[in-house]
Amino acid sequence: MVNQDLKLKVQFLKLKSAWEVWATEETLLARDAWVKGVRKPRDLLREEERPKRDVSLATLEREGLVEVLPSMTVREVSDLRKIPRDVDLIVIEDSGDWFAPDEILEGIAKLGKPIIAEWDKWGYAIHGRISKYRLRKFSKVKRYFTMGVKDLLTTLNALRGLKKLKHMKVLYIGRFPSHSVFTSNGVTFEYIREKFGTTFIKLSLNDYIKAIEGIKEDEVKYLTEEWRKKFSLLDGRGEVLEKYAKVYEALKRLLKECEANAVTVDCAALPNIDYVPCLAFSLLIDEGIPCGCEADLPALLTMSMLMGISNSPALMGNLNENVTHSDIESNIVVVNHDVVPTSLSCPGCKVRLRDFHATGKGLTPYVELRSGVTVTLAGLHWDMDSLWASKGIIRWTEDTVHCRISIGVEVENARKLSKEAFGHHVVLVYGDHRESLAKLADLLDISFYPL
Repeated sequence: MVNQDLKLKVQFLKLKSAWEVWATEETLLARDAWVKGVRKPRDLLREEERPKRDVSLATLEREGLVEVLPSMTVREVSDLRKIPRDVDLIVIEDSGDWFAPDEILEGIAKLGKPIIAEWDKWGYAIHGRISKYRLRKFSKVKRYFTMGVKDLLTTLNALRGLKKLKHMKVLYIGRFPSHSVFTSNGVTFEYIREKFGTTFIKLSLNDYIKAIEGIKEDEVKYLTEEWRKKFSLLDGRGEVLEKYAKVYEALKRLLKECEANAVTVDCAALPNIDYVPCLAFSLLIDEGIPCGCEADLPALLTMSMLMGISNSPALMGNLNENVTHSDIESNIVVVNHDVVPTSLSCPGCKVRLRDFHATGKGLTPYVELRSGVTVTLAGLHWDMDSLWASKGIIRWTEDTVHCRISIGVEVENARKLSKEAFGHHVVLVYGDHRESLAKLADLLDISFYPL
């Protein structure tokens, strides 16, 4: 079951189908031979076949992947006004858009919602390729038809990534633009809202520090006790754990007060290392809240995409910091930073809490990740008009102090990826989600580059 916030709301539409058109006196041959005639024997055979996984709309709803609204029959353009505005996906009944009046199809297109042709238990929309939406006049309509389970789930995952972006309300703390991450001059909060649907609430670093200082130690006592049991404490962190529990609690309260569901901090400008949110970010990502280091907005948006697509945590980091020549010669790239969602740990591996960059201050987590697991690496361009992705395999994890965690990822061509990957930070998530990212790029009208 996916996170409740990511469940896709689906509206099923019944239009005047081809079979309804052919069942009239106007088309006697079609009525007598196609509609009323003997069923095609291999069509009957196809309907009797049982898939390894049933992905019919009804089954997906029972599994908690989608919420299907009551089906709606559309005969007039005015009927479309009944479709709720918060619908994520429109499914058109099989053959329903073959002969539907253009004004109705244009009305559906103007809703700006992704459209999918009805599919069967196997995920196949056998008649999906025959549609007026295939005409050039509808070339900008995001209309898809799927051929199989993988294709269907890839498409639905991409739509979850889109929903995550559109429903993301970011708590941006610090100066814009960031003190450490380059941003294109044309990229503003308003530009991002128009492009991705993501909105922002801006606070100052003083607001952030004030929120931390306003929390009393007894208010985080429960949290520090939980951390002492759950984590290994090194570098004297056990003696000052309350400081960093306040950081976590302050961010939780600010998110709630601002009704935000994502956060980023211009960390480079913090006046004291004790205010670093590394552990807080790690834990919040585990809770489904995208957290971007250094106010890196392209990385934060990429993280949101991948968390929506995968329904699991993601991390961001520098590409090829703490890398060696030998690594690259062996097709290993390195993702390196101070934030790691604790749920990504290998089985039985305990999270260690250490100081920030060996300064004797701050709090950063470290844990071994699952070796041999497939991951997706991805990044969004500074101009936010293109997205790249690559598949890799985790080969090792090291505690490299500065930054704390380094992850060695074997890729097909480390030299090419190192040269062509764009964006300041890259994002890593378990699983191969390149196809869903490609479809999400199409939904967003941005370019996609497989590396």
